[in-house]
Amino acid sequence: MTVQHNSRTKEPYLRLPEPHTNIIITPHRQNSIDETSSALANILNDPRVALRLQRTPYPYSKSDGEEWAKANCKEQEAMLSNLRKELEEQTNTKLKKHAGNNSRQDGQVFDGCPFTCIREVLKSEPETGHPIEDILIGDIRLARSSFDEFPEGSEERAQAQRQNDELLAGDKNIIWSLADFLAPSHHGKGIMTLAVKTIIHDWAIPRMKVQRLKSWAFEDNEGSMRVFEKNSFLRGCTLKDWAPVSESRGGGKKSIVLMEWAGADDS
Repeated sequence: MTVQHNSRTKEPYLRLPEPHTNIIITPHRQNSIDETSSALANILNDPRVALRLQRTPYPYSKSDGEEWAKANCKEQEAMLSNLRKELEEQTNTKLKKHAGNNSRQDGQVFDGCPFTCIREVLKSEPETGHPIEDILIGDIRLARSSFDEFPEGSEERAQAQRQNDELLAGDKNIIWSLADFLAPSHHGKGIMTLAVKTIIHDWAIPRMKVQRLKSWAFEDNEGSMRVFEKNSFLRGCTLKDWAPVSESRGGGKKSIVLMEWAGADDS
């Protein structure tokens, strides 16, 4: 699948393939900040999610969610404006040849991914199949690497970030990173595996020209590592007692495993 365009709401979105076509990935919504913040608070206060994460506040308040949603709306605004224009131009000029308002893959190269909110569709339009009602069940984030393999606060990490951030959109040398979380009610169903696959193949490769991709997981988070391994990531080095953990999560430091993408798998 490719980017789809909800003609009623003007929202672009990605849809997961079978058997999870009822799951979509959307941008943050300016008109749904209250709903988003409530859902985030519910998910991120669950220890099954919170203790697998490092940087999100814990406990997580509704105001934390509001700030996060507003910041994402602002960050995604320019990307979405350009993407909507592209999609609408295709519709208006009747370049679309297939049902579903799918976008071309030869448009603008983007310096980021506006699709971050994983949602379960509860109701769809009978004629178009576009979602009418959905709920937030998780988050997936594609961003320039934070280089967690270097010590926190070190000049080595800061320099790697500066050099990476200076590269122009579409540069094959940019190192990107993926991070995600999912509501425990939806764990163990293969949803996150397909969400990662969708982000990589429907957006990162064709629209960002991504060639280098990493992720990190706590050493005891086998579920997360399996998700990435199913998407052609290889386990790299394990950094023992590396990542600082907040006192609210127990304090101390946890070991992390570096996951590195081996490249597109067309099988």
